[in-house]
Amino acid sequence: MAALIMDRRQFLKTGAAAAITGTMAGTATAAANNNSQDISRYSPLSAEPEFILGPDGKLTNNPNQRFAFTKCFGCYNVCGARIRIDNKTDKILRVCGNPYALSTQSGNPVAMEVPPQDAMQQLVGEQGNENRATLCGRGNAVPDAVTDSRRVTQCLKRVGKRGENRWQSISYEQLISEVVAGGNLFGEGHVEGLADIHDDKTVANPDYPDFGPKKNQLLMTGCSEDPARWAFYKRFSEASWGTPNLGNKDSYCGHQQVAGCALGVEDGANSGALPTTDFEHCEFAIFIGTNPGLSGISLNSASKRLADARTQNPNFRYVVVDPILRSLTTSSTPDNCEWVPIRSGGDTALMHAMMQYIINTERYNTSYLASCSQEGAYKVGEINYTNAPYLVVTDKKHSLYRKFLTAEVCGKGNAETKMVVDAKSQQLTTSDSTEPCDIKFSGTITTEGGQAIQVETAFSLLAKRVNKYSMADYAAECQISEAKIAELAKEFSSHGRRVSIETNTGCNASDGGQFGFAMIMLATLVGAHNAKGGMLHTGSMGFENTSPLYDMMAFEHAHISGFNAERSGDYRQSNEYKEKVKKGINPFPSDLPWNETFVQDNAGELLVAHANSNPFQFKAWIAWANNPLYACSGLKDQVEESIKDPKQLGLIIASDPYFNETNIYADYFVPDLAQYEQWGASRQWGSELMGDVVSFPIITPRTPLNAEGNRVCMEQFLTDIAKQLKLNGFGENAFKDTRGNVKAIHIPEDYYIPVLANLAHSDEVLPTPTKDDVSFTSVDRIFPLLTKRLKTEEIGPTMFLFTRGGRYYPIDNRYEGEFFNEMMRWDAQFQIYNEGLAHITNFHSGEYLDGLPVFDKQRFWDGTAIRELWNETEYPFYFSTFKHQLRSPYSVTLKSITALGESNFIQMNETDAKKYGLKTGDKARLTSPKGASIEGTVQADSTVAKGCIAVPLGYGHTAFGASDITIDDKTLAGISERRGGMAVNAFNAVDPTRKGASLYRDSTFGSTARHGIPVAIEKC
Repeated sequence: MAALIMDRRQFLKTGAAAAITGTMAGTATAAANNNSQDISRYSPLSAEPEFILGPDGKLTNNPNQRFAFTKCFGCYNVCGARIRIDNKTDKILRVCGNPYALSTQSGNPVAMEVPPQDAMQQLVGEQGNENRATLCGRGNAVPDAVTDSRRVTQCLKRVGKRGENRWQSISYEQLISEVVAGGNLFGEGHVEGLADIHDDKTVANPDYPDFGPKKNQLLMTGCSEDPARWAFYKRFSEASWGTPNLGNKDSYCGHQQVAGCALGVEDGANSGALPTTDFEHCEFAIFIGTNPGLSGISLNSASKRLADARTQNPNFRYVVVDPILRSLTTSSTPDNCEWVPIRSGGDTALMHAMMQYIINTERYNTSYLASCSQEGAYKVGEINYTNAPYLVVTDKKHSLYRKFLTAEVCGKGNAETKMVVDAKSQQLTTSDSTEPCDIKFSGTITTEGGQAIQVETAFSLLAKRVNKYSMADYAAECQISEAKIAELAKEFSSHGRRVSIETNTGCNASDGGQFGFAMIMLATLVGAHNAKGGMLHTGSMGFENTSPLYDMMAFEHAHISGFNAERSGDYRQSNEYKEKVKKGINPFPSDLPWNETFVQDNAGELLVAHANSNPFQFKAWIAWANNPLYACSGLKDQVEESIKDPKQLGLIIASDPYFNETNIYADYFVPDLAQYEQWGASRQWGSELMGDVVSFPIITPRTPLNAEGNRVCMEQFLTDIAKQLKLNGFGENAFKDTRGNVKAIHIPEDYYIPVLANLAHSDEVLPTPTKDDVSFTSVDRIFPLLTKRLKTEEIGPTMFLFTRGGRYYPIDNRYEGEFFNEMMRWDAQFQIYNEGLAHITNFHSGEYLDGLPVFDKQRFWDGTAIRELWNETEYPFYFSTFKHQLRSPYSVTLKSITALGESNFIQMNETDAKKYGLKTGDKARLTSPKGASIEGTVQADSTVAKGCIAVPLGYGHTAFGASDITIDDKTLAGISERRGGMAVNAFNAVDPTRKGASLYRDSTFGSTARHGIPVAIEKC
């Protein structure tokens, strides 16, 4: 073996440097320095190189392979990828990062004007250390999923009862015919087909006429994290069919944090925000309920930037606040990083405690908070301003109670202008003032008309709010000592703006939205938003598609009428409310939860409505790339029987590459495309700069062809259904170009190519690539498809988009002084008091929500504290879930990921374990308050907060090939390593104060909550 060992620099100087991303196998040779060298002896097991570097310094494609840029969909970050493909077998040989994309080339992405050949050469030799573009372990494992032995590659119809996993293959044409026409399809009685269900005249349920017509009894659920395909899906469901009952996973994943953070960024409660850290100049960061890259925020970029900050920024220090120690802190740099254990569900208490310390010790950024206008902020060297000095009317008898005092009421202007108190003169003035304001004013002001009004600044109200409880109260709730809280708050307020706090999905207790609001407020106190070394709010944004060439929605849209079944909307407009008022009955509480805040189409709540037959049961369900029965906390046992029974839900159609725990109940299965086979475009979660990654089919799809020779997939299925039912937006006259010419959609390319052409021409039109660019990146393979659908002048910029794998906004300098540049900032008035939120009604109590962050006990929908029903004697522990770095619900199909470990563990503190006679390796049973239990192996150590139990997600599968599957009387045996461990979400608790089937909800946004739930443990 000694002969194979060589110094790396010396190795790169040899002909082996010609192998850009691999070295020769067998007798392969590489041309370099005019010498032909056999390099297989250096790495005999490696694949052939993708390129050869010629004597002229140019790269030549390996004739046995091709290479293309695409997107990685190994998780929902959606990174840029470059792929090597064997031309003979069409097999993926290797996946790497796209050097043009910041999500995979953190810090120094290649400019789009650089030709792909030159971009690849920047990855060679010593340059590769600086310019390397990577994909994480999950991204590298994804090719396994394309060729997975349990992948669905034919149209199927169930045999026997739902969920028995017995199928027969059928033609695509038979599938379309049967789901449209209906009939006695399974010998179980008549099933209404989609043609009968698409009824815009008949009310779905006369008892609930406000929930719309019969066509609303089509439920559609899908994957919103695949933006281009999700837009196609919504085109059918909303614009063509016209059902409001469209669900996805966002509201049972981490929606309350995204929406909660936005409460501190914009007025109202109908937006989303999720800040990230400017690692390059940050001096102190707090990661609460997350670790960079573990959940959202690309692991490729976040991990590299964190590593660089730890090694190159001597001023950088960070703290992880989480019930479980994951992977972010190490003993190698104990002075620079620390894990602070917190009780699951105690996050909001910590935020309020830190704000209390900062406010009471006056460690906040006074000049920032005292500015009441943009011009005032500029005057003191700030880039943003807040509403901290705005006066809130506190007089309950006044018409503006809980609202900002306006210039109109004071006789000084219009209703849009707010009132403040000048800090120097103490005189009432308007909010367009450029002078510093008094942020602590509380008292009575007198208007020009002589009216006395009791008011208080937003900041003064916040100060009172965070002092409502003592530091000891907060410490007891979060189980962090008062001294440690003070230490964290002092550190956070000791670095000016160069501090950050970020989260992602790990704080989803019933007050998750309030936590997000408070977290943003903490950063507002020190002015960290949009600041160099502070917090970025515009990361992960894609280009706005301005439809410069094609108006894809230029057709007559279906009319959507009625509330959606999960009750998103204004309860006061419902029949229930109006009938109660007419009868003289107090309309509050509503019979079931309603939400007027930002709710993102919760697939779980839609299925709960179906199980409760309220407002109705669905007649058909189309399920695409969505697995709520596995992934939505607490859902499965609430709804499973209503899904299994064809009498309750007549028709279920699934479209997916794989069987999952939800779609195994389908009646029909439409095989869908796997990644690398799809057209698409997506934002990059974790990219600081605006940009989109794009994809086209770089390998031949493994789904069947229909009778017309078109590839079967979700899009083809919906297109053909729409044409059968004569729905608008598909077939002929589907959309128009900007000249008014009508265009058709018959196959997916008819839709995606114009969409992607729009992207290439949005903002500044992309240039035309060279012929070398096109052939080098395999874009020549789709050239005929482009020429058939685009005008001559549109083809070049669209091809350029594919030759770079997307479009990425160029930034020469990230900063303007001490702030991010204009393209990277979120120029907003940050909210101390959210006036819009303060006038949204809680439809249980009938009271308004609060305009300030609220700390409270974890509560059910009806306001009952959870510990009133689930006491600490019976359920002494607080439950938490988390995601491993590489494991996800879908990664069970990836061999190299399951090889890392087939099972998860019940993780708890060793002190707690000892009290219950448990130790590492013991078998134990966890029981939730709804009576469900899971059994697993204990891992007891010091890496879990006392009083908490944590179990990672992504295990305990019964689908994805984990169980036997019978197709055409041939049984494929279940793969044992895919069913290892515990499925956590099905076990988790629900809300016993709701009627019938239920989910445990976030108090502000109605999203599904899953953390901080009381549980019990016993030895098996």
